[in-house]
Amino acid sequence: MTRKNKILVGVLLTGIVLLTFRIMFLTSLEKNKAFPLEITIREMLAPLQKGISSIINYADNIVAYFEEHEVLRRQNEQLMKENSMLREKIFSLQEQELENERLRELLAYQQEKNGNYDLVLAKVIGRNPTNWYEMIILDKGKKHGIVPGMVVVNHDGLIGKVVQVSTNTAHVLLILDQEGAVGGRIFENRYTPGVVVGVDNAQYLQMIHLPHDVPIEKNQTIVTSGLGGVYPSGIRIGKVIEVTLEPSGLMKTAKIKPFVDFDRLEEAFIIKQVKQPEEPVLPEDTGLDEGTAAAGGTENLTGTAHAVGTDG
Repeated sequence: MTRKNKILVGVLLTGIVLLTFRIMFLTSLEKNKAFPLEITIREMLAPLQKGISSIINYADNIVAYFEEHEVLRRQNEQLMKENSMLREKIFSLQEQELENERLRELLAYQQEKNGNYDLVLAKVIGRNPTNWYEMIILDKGKKHGIVPGMVVVNHDGLIGKVVQVSTNTAHVLLILDQEGAVGGRIFENRYTPGVVVGVDNAQYLQMIHLPHDVPIEKNQTIVTSGLGGVYPSGIRIGKVIEVTLEPSGLMKTAKIKPFVDFDRLEEAFIIKQVKQPEEPVLPEDTGLDEGTAAAGGTENLTGTAHAVGTDG
């Protein structure tokens, strides 16, 4: 017998057996009883049928698990995307609120100082990458009437002065730089003791050349003196945080924390014209000889500043 014939015979026999079982099953239903052979076969196949049912149920559970897992994975991805979008919106709203708050403060300052200065609002568009506390670049220049020597401030206090201009930009030397020296005065007692200078690559200032008997104390406010022909008098500089006596015992040095947060400068005002200084210039005895210079370029402390167009 050929292989093909063997397969055909097997299929026929299987069909006959299944048909016989089917007839027996239907007959038993009609008579409400089963043949002994049918009962025996059922008992023999019951464990196998139970095992097959268990396998099928297990497979169904696995399929359902993976289907549910896929649904959860997609839902999780969607939630993560929505969460990221919400975070971006919250961050954007916070940035807008901070910007609005800054602009409100700047506008209030501009209105408050309208009788003192002609102010031009500018944005910070650049900084010196090698020395963060030396220079900033503003988006206003010659086209806007800006010239070297003009003083730069914000609502917190003194920032520096313009040292270079192009058509649309201005480079500003910060008071934090060692070359950005300013004549200073103690606000509380109006004593004009000396010069405020920057410390190399640091966020604080020093008031130098102080006689040992100068009445300067911690928490006092330092403002511009107006002496030197550059900075108008009365602009806030910073607060005294430490006073030390030099080894000779003849001079003092005061450490000053600026009121301006130089790490977060985004906008500033350029003073185009001084209408009326915030405080009158008081040519008191400073304890300094005429023309005394701080390290790296101090103002000449003999002039009186009422205009901001030159370096004095």
